[in-house]
Amino acid sequence: MRRGASTWWPFFGIGIIIMIEVLFVGWAPSGPWEDESFTLGVFGLIGLFSLYVGWFRWKFRTNGLIPWLSLWNDVSRSGKLLVTLGAVMIFCTWFAGGWLAIPPAGGLILNLIASLLVLQGTYAILTTSLLNEP
Repeated sequence: MRRGASTWWPFFGIGIIIMIEVLFVGWAPSGPWEDESFTLGVFGLIGLFSLYVGWFRWKFRTNGLIPWLSLWNDVSRSGKLLVTLGAVMIFCTWFAGGWLAIPPAGGLILNLIASLLVLQGTYAILTTSLLNEP
């Protein structure tokens, strides 16, 4: 598929529909594991994944899942933004975890996502400074 022909809207639309169902409706079958809440969590992960794929295809206008640094316009600024966003997300899940109505595994998943943001941002910053070849 050529660069300009990426279709983002089906993934984004499906992700929005699934997330509305998970967050507001809250229905899920018991599934093979006989647990509705686990199935709801699986639906939530599928919805988040669909939203990510839709965002990736919209932002970079290409198919894929990994945001290579060559796709970024301003690597240094984006890296700092990712590190800041990841640190704020970690801080929020640690200190607001008791106030939010999310299951314990939800905080772990949010911390995993935040840690990956910090890792990607740190890599981006290092490639534009210390690891940059002259």
